[in-house]
Amino acid sequence: MSAGRRGRRSKLAAQQLSLVLVVVIMAVVFSLLSERFADYDNLRNILLQSAATTIGAVGMTFVIVSRGIDLSIGSTANFALGLAIFLAGTKSEAALATDTTGWVYPIALVAGAVLGGVNAVLINRFRISPLIATLGTLTLYRGLGLHLTQAALTAVRGPILWFARGQLFGIGLPVFAAMLAIIVGWLLLAQTVFGRRLLALGGSPRSAAETGINAATLLLIVYAIAGMCGATAGLIVVGRVGVLNPDLGFGFEFTVITAVVLGGTSLFGGRGSVIGTLIGALIVGVIRNGLQLIGVKSVYQVLITGVLVIAAVAIDQVARRRQS
Repeated sequence: MSAGRRGRRSKLAAQQLSLVLVVVIMAVVFSLLSERFADYDNLRNILLQSAATTIGAVGMTFVIVSRGIDLSIGSTANFALGLAIFLAGTKSEAALATDTTGWVYPIALVAGAVLGGVNAVLINRFRISPLIATLGTLTLYRGLGLHLTQAALTAVRGPILWFARGQLFGIGLPVFAAMLAIIVGWLLLAQTVFGRRLLALGGSPRSAAETGINAATLLLIVYAIAGMCGATAGLIVVGRVGVLNPDLGFGFEFTVITAVVLGGTSLFGGRGSVIGTLIGALIVGVIRNGLQLIGVKSVYQVLITGVLVIAAVAIDQVARRRQS
């Protein structure tokens, strides 16, 4: 391993350690402000609430590392779940609910991957910037989702609830799914040729092209992964509440981008860490849970999250200037 690469890894480890300390400090503060925060049930609830964010943020990490952005990930979850329930569900008039089958899972995941692939095609084939392309599909996918659900609440039953509500050793299955996403994501980004090529592409697209890296194929895979992660997050949310809400995924893109940026991934591409993203998602989860327990209004929770994003981007800019 080169000295430069060892230096980058040591800096990354130091950054992640500082983020862990932030989580610990916040946990101590909220424990002092609310007796309920440190309860085992509440801590388990934080992990469960953070599962969907973590999975979506893993997909977003790959996108941002490639010097892209996916503003449609929330709308992808909305349309993919609407389509899956429409195709794999039967409406029961007596129960005023839709009975689902096990096919809801593969249909949602495939739909998410396809919708993510559409984003990649718009970016690669039509040379549309990721910001504009996914801003357009954000509206498109949400409109299609609203059409499928008739913009009405849809109660669901059956297998779609099993995954989100199931438990293993007293811990929700979505938490294990998030752990699996982190492990697979870390292996792909940090331990494979695919990850190294993706980091190179995000760092310098021109240099990557000169070395023979196929940017179109990489971006197709990356945006498909993000779409699947968005659909998985949607399965968790819908399964937990038992209702497909027309507002499913609204604002989800900003939540996962916040987690990714807080975790140290650069919005300018070429640098990122899945482990950092996990810590960023936990920061978001701890802040939201803690603020709710001490009675802070939701409007101020959004305000605080926005301040955190601005601070994280500002710190990233300062670090880039020092490196240059």
